[in-house]
Amino acid sequence: MFLVLGYLGVAFYLGTQVNTDTRRQTDAIVVLGARVNHKTGINPCLKARVNHGVKLWENQYAPLLIMSGGNDLEDGANEAEAMFKLARQADVPASAVLREREAHSTYENLLFTRKIMQQKGLKTLLIVTENYHMPRAALIAEELGLNYAVSPVQDSPCWTRWTFLSRYFLREPLALIKNKISGHW
Repeated sequence: MFLVLGYLGVAFYLGTQVNTDTRRQTDAIVVLGARVNHKTGINPCLKARVNHGVKLWENQYAPLLIMSGGNDLEDGANEAEAMFKLARQADVPASAVLREREAHSTYENLLFTRKIMQQKGLKTLLIVTENYHMPRAALIAEELGLNYAVSPVQDSPCWTRWTFLSRYFLREPLALIKNKISGHW
């Protein structure tokens, strides 16, 4: 019973945070990775993340995009490289896109992005991912001491189809609890 109440409490917290959008001008926009391949091609949720990041870049929220994601366990496709190609197809110049190619978790996305920021002298970051994922990403960014803002992808098929009943949202409380137990936020 305690576990169910704990899960429901975390789910309620997440539900109150999913529409938070604090976008502001920053030094860089990081697009968090997701599995590259889907049944019929590129994962539409990954495309939605990249499209949102590109729109923010086009609207001059930051001069740089950072695509963050390592190799998928299922097929070995590199998330950062796939996102880079999608951004290039949207006419973003290669010089405006940095790639973080190693991350295998949200914690690593932001940890390795922080390293890139330090190397490049970047101070502020705008985080892009789906609504259901944003609260966890924000907690991790806070733990890592990042000066960040968030802008969730409102039109991702990973969110819009079932919202709070999607498998993505329903598993997110478990991921948040796992992060807390492992000390990553």
